[in-house]
Amino acid sequence: MVREITDEQRRAEQKAALERIRNGLATRVRILVAPDACPVCRAFEGAYELDNVPELPLEGCSRVGGCNAVYAPVLDLFGP
Repeated sequence: MVREITDEQRRAEQKAALERIRNGLATRVRILVAPDACPVCRAFEGAYELDNVPELPLEGCSRVGGCNAVYAPVLDLFGP
C-alpha cells in the first residue's frame, strides 16, 4: 500500500530536516532531486547557504505525485 502525503506534510518533514541540518555540523545545505524530477526542481538542485535555502516542496513543481526534493547537509569542513 502506497501512502500518499500532502504538500503540508512534506513541508513539515522538510522543515524539520532543515532544522536538524542547521543544528548539526553542516556548512551549507544541498537540495537533491529524483531522476524523475520536473524542470522546476532541476533548476533548484544544488547547494545553498544555510540562510538562503528555498522552502520545500518547491513552488511550481509539476511532478506527478508531488515534489520529492529533499534537503541534505554539506559537510565540506568535516570528514577524512
